[in-house]
Amino acid sequence: MEKIPAASFALISGSASWGIRFPEDLEEPGFRVSRRDVVFDTPWGPSQGWKLIDVDAALTADGRPRQILNVFAHGWPPERIDHEAHRRVAWVLQEAGVGKIIASSTAGSLNRAILAGDFVIASDILELHQTQHSVLPGRLSFECGARQMLCPQLAAVLQRTAGELWPPSARVYGQSSGLVAGHSWGPRYQTAAEARAYQLLGADFINHSIAPEATAAREVGACFVNSTHIVAAFSDYFAPPGESFRLEAVHGDLVRIASRINLLAIARASAADECGCRRLRNAWPAPIRTST
Repeated sequence: MEKIPAASFALISGSASWGIRFPEDLEEPGFRVSRRDVVFDTPWGPSQGWKLIDVDAALTADGRPRQILNVFAHGWPPERIDHEAHRRVAWVLQEAGVGKIIASSTAGSLNRAILAGDFVIASDILELHQTQHSVLPGRLSFECGARQMLCPQLAAVLQRTAGELWPPSARVYGQSSGLVAGHSWGPRYQTAAEARAYQLLGADFINHSIAPEATAAREVGACFVNSTHIVAAFSDYFAPPGESFRLEAVHGDLVRIASRINLLAIARASAADECGCRRLRNAWPAPIRTST
């Protein structure tokens, strides 16, 4: 297994980049893949599908070259269903010293006002059954607050970048819209009954990755934001059985644009901790950790 390199920034690639070689097929000036197909060892087995992306100083927020860690498909192994992959990815990012994470994905809308093709940045998550696959080294190691699960500083950079590139025929929803990302493990899509239930609980859109990645990012003390576009409208959950979600029609036109947004936003992100996300993870006092 390869040694985990030091890095402050990471991109978790998801379905928003499926169908292209990310980032190579974008041919974006100033970005270069220095290593690919990297596998890192973790306490829970190997984490595969990693790349290292070098960014020219002219493109970064601080005017310095930077290296970005990037993992394919949320770190999910292609040959099996493995929800523990989020923990392995988070552990790699923790060991690398990553403090800023953008995670790309697609989602289904649970809000009639949010349409297929819209770009959404969450302000909160709805995860009723927090993952058993924690990164924390024991129950009494750290107190992880649930405020500000998605970083406002990263969200602002992402929204500005999306506003520049996203098609004007669709909308970009930033954190001021107050959208909530619901979570379902998948890989099955939600039933009509499940879609109604999540909507009643307050979720505006739903997918299989945002909430556990946000939780894992909090556990390792990193800032996190989702970069997501909608591929299924709320009405699609109630379509006749013979009609599948129109994923290809929506996703095919947007994959390159979404991928460019992610790449440029992580380059423009600041390493500063002005948002305060890191302070929402704190070691429990020694008397609590050692009491019996």
